[in-house]
Amino acid sequence: MSHLSKAAAVVGGLVILFALGLIGYVVAPYFVDDSAAERTAFLDKVSAQINADLPSQVDQSTRLESTTVDGDMLQFNYTLMPPLSDTLDADNFMARYGDGIRQIICEKGRLRRMLQEDYRVAYQYRQTDGTALGTVEVERADCGV
Repeated sequence: MSHLSKAAAVVGGLVILFALGLIGYVVAPYFVDDSAAERTAFLDKVSAQINADLPSQVDQSTRLESTTVDGDMLQFNYTLMPPLSDTLDADNFMARYGDGIRQIICEKGRLRRMLQEDYRVAYQYRQTDGTALGTVEVERADCGV
């Protein structure tokens, strides 16, 4: 094989590699998950839409204050209102109610769909005086989805 044909083979190989790389660059977004920045931007948009209607009284004892985003996690920030907040045991709140809260998150249709897309969801609880009661964080594996 002459030097000219070897050079042509090398150049041809490089052209093929470049073409495959270009095709991969163009096609990959359709087969690869969204980037972390895109996922966070999506949650920021969802959070802003929810926050537009907050705070909101969920029931007699619970008020949804806001939502926040931390990476791929959407957190719902709740305040427990009197008389419930006046009578509950703050030190044992999560031990007593954490599993039930987790189950609620897993069963809510929209939140379940978010979990299926590998987003995480958290519910954070406080008393009216700002005392933290705890946070329940849920991810896909926790709900078996």
